[in-house]
Amino acid sequence: MSKISKAGRAGGIYGCFTEAGEPSEARATAAEVETCPLCMKPLQKKQRLICTHAFCAACLKRSVGRLGRQCPVCLKALRVVGDQPEGEMTWECIKLVEDFFMINCNIPSGIQTEAHPNPGKPFTGIQTTVWLPYTPEGREVLKLLQRAFEQKLVFTVAATDGAADRVVYNDIPHAALPSQCSQPGFLQEVKVAIRAKGIE
Repeated sequence: MSKISKAGRAGGIYGCFTEAGEPSEARATAAEVETCPLCMKPLQKKQRLICTHAFCAACLKRSVGRLGRQCPVCLKALRVVGDQPEGEMTWECIKLVEDFFMINCNIPSGIQTEAHPNPGKPFTGIQTTVWLPYTPEGREVLKLLQRAFEQKLVFTVAATDGAADRVVYNDIPHAALPSQCSQPGFLQEVKVAIRAKGIE
C-alpha cells in the first residue's frame, strides 16, 4: 500500500464542555438536567448543546424546525456536544485497488466524568481504523465525521458486565474494511446519522 496524500488530523480538547469538578450543588441538581425542558419528560436519545442545555433528540429537532439553529432555552447558536472522552483522529489517503481514506481514532483509557455511566471509575480506551472511499462524497463525509469527532459525538463510554467500562462507537455507522465503505447507500447512512446530530 502506498500513501498518496498528506495525513489530516483532528484533535479534541474542549474546555468549554466538562461536567467534572462542578460544585456539589450543581451535581445535586443532576436529576433536573435529565428532564427535557421542552417536553418535561425523561430525556430520550439525549442531545447536549455546547451551552450545556440538554434535550430529547426529537424535541430538539422540532425546535430547530420552529426556531432555527439555536438553543430553545438560552437562544445561543446550536451546537451539539457529546460525551466522547478526549482523543485524536487522523487520516490519510491509501492506494489499494482503489483509493481510500484510512481514518485512525485513538482515545486513551481514563476516568469517567459525570456524563458517563460510572463517574470516577476507569474506562478502557479504543484504537480503531475505519475507511471511506476517496471520492467527492467520501471527502464530504470525512469533513462531517471530523466535525462530529470534534464535537465528541463519534464515541461514548458504555457500561460492561464485570469488566471495565469501555469506549465504543456511538450510533454513526462505520466501515471496518475498505469493501464495506463502498457498499451502496453506506455514505448516505453516515450522512443521515451525522446530520441527525445537528451537523450539516
